[in-house]
Amino acid sequence: MRKARRTAVATISPIVEGSRHRLGGISEVVWSDPYIIGFLVMLISIVARLESRSISGDALNKVQCRAWEEITAMTSDMMAEQLLLLSTERNSGFELGCRNAAAFSAIFFGADTLSEGTGLAGTARWQGTLETDPSALLVRSDDIDAAWVQYFDAHITS
Repeated sequence: MRKARRTAVATISPIVEGSRHRLGGISEVVWSDPYIIGFLVMLISIVARLESRSISGDALNKVQCRAWEEITAMTSDMMAEQLLLLSTERNSGFELGCRNAAAFSAIFFGADTLSEGTGLAGTARWQGTLETDPSALLVRSDDIDAAWVQYFDAHITS
């Protein structure tokens, strides 16, 4: 669990920090947006599943909450509550965020995501690699930056 959280934070934080720098900061209000909750929690989940394919539901929940706190510098209490409600209500913004996180991860890792965003194809060959060198699996391309701007930056600036 610790390894999955560290990997998710090490992988996602630098990209979020890039957005903070480009956009002159990210308002606290952004972190309560259904789209952003879906996008970021799904992305955390995908990275965590890459690192630890056998992570249980309870452990994944803890990884999501702790990684959320480290990446956003916000407590996870409200996010966790909203996550349950948004998922149960099948909120369209939340679901779009989840789908876009899966699409972004396909670009970011250069592979197709599995349905439901539970991991990536060929996960077994990637286990353990992300923590030691998170950049080892990244596609070196301007496509990653463009996709992040499209799926994250553009949404919080609109």
